[in-house]
Amino acid sequence: MADILSQNEIDALLSAFATGEGSPEPASEEEERVREVKVYDFNHPDRFSKDQIRTMHNLHDHFARIFSISLSAFLRTIVEVKLVSVDQISYEEFIRSIPNPTSLNIINMDPLEGKALIELSPTLSFPVVDRLMGGAGNVFKKNRELTEIEQTIIEKVLYRAFDCLHEAWANVLPLNLSLEQSETNPQLLMQLYLPSEMVILMTFEVTMGEISGTLSFCIPYPTLEPIANQLSSTSWYAASKKDLSEEHAEVLYDRLRRVSIPIVAYVGAARITLRDLLELQEGDVIQLNKNTRDDFVVRIGDEYRYLAKPGIRHNHNAIQITKIISGPDDI
Repeated sequence: MADILSQNEIDALLSAFATGEGSPEPASEEEERVREVKVYDFNHPDRFSKDQIRTMHNLHDHFARIFSISLSAFLRTIVEVKLVSVDQISYEEFIRSIPNPTSLNIINMDPLEGKALIELSPTLSFPVVDRLMGGAGNVFKKNRELTEIEQTIIEKVLYRAFDCLHEAWANVLPLNLSLEQSETNPQLLMQLYLPSEMVILMTFEVTMGEISGTLSFCIPYPTLEPIANQLSSTSWYAASKKDLSEEHAEVLYDRLRRVSIPIVAYVGAARITLRDLLELQEGDVIQLNKNTRDDFVVRIGDEYRYLAKPGIRHNHNAIQITKIISGPDDI
């Protein structure tokens, strides 16, 4: 550990600076020139500023959150999409970093003139296909090219990603994304841009149960150059703070009204032996631990929210809410 200065030493230093004795000597002209020199890699010239990269990170972090919700509803299982990194690399580095074969898709970013690329790794695309085909979402042990049917299924996932990207980019530019072409061999797209052209690469980790894979969103600099000034943190935050219009509010409310939430009413419980359970027949009666006059708990999603009583309404079984509760401890 460095020595701690005593009070006398501190007073001596302050006195020296006050009289000018402790002023540092000015740097020589040669030292000033050396200090101004900065290392520059011509193979990796920076085209995106730190402010622009920060904006892209915030923008696509928002995309990851809404895409998680959309993909969970589509696959009927819990899916987590997480933005892992935002990198500035050359186009050649991106192409060489992805597996072969893979699901690589050229995207039109209207009204921008350039193209973008979305790549779904085999560890993601095959479980998604398996899940949508009725399976549990298992990974294929051997990588191969997607069939036409499998690619059509992947396109449905891409269209959902387009909707989420449109929403995430709304504060910067209203994008209309569309799929132009799909390839399985990345080397076939080497001529799309110059190998040395810089791209900004957003890498997402998609987790579905015990399975995880990556989704990569690559946008070359020429595509973003016309709106480079709009990709600043100041512009993005200013746009995001705009008041919600009545039209957008109505769309949001309409979507919320159509959300399906499971409701479960726990009428009661009983403990019986496995033998009795196997011998149950039509007409048998099981005595529950609740009286017909007692309230029972109603669960909304994963939360216990109400107490209720059973009843009949329009010849249908129904429940009548008797109390609003805040959880199991409030029963």
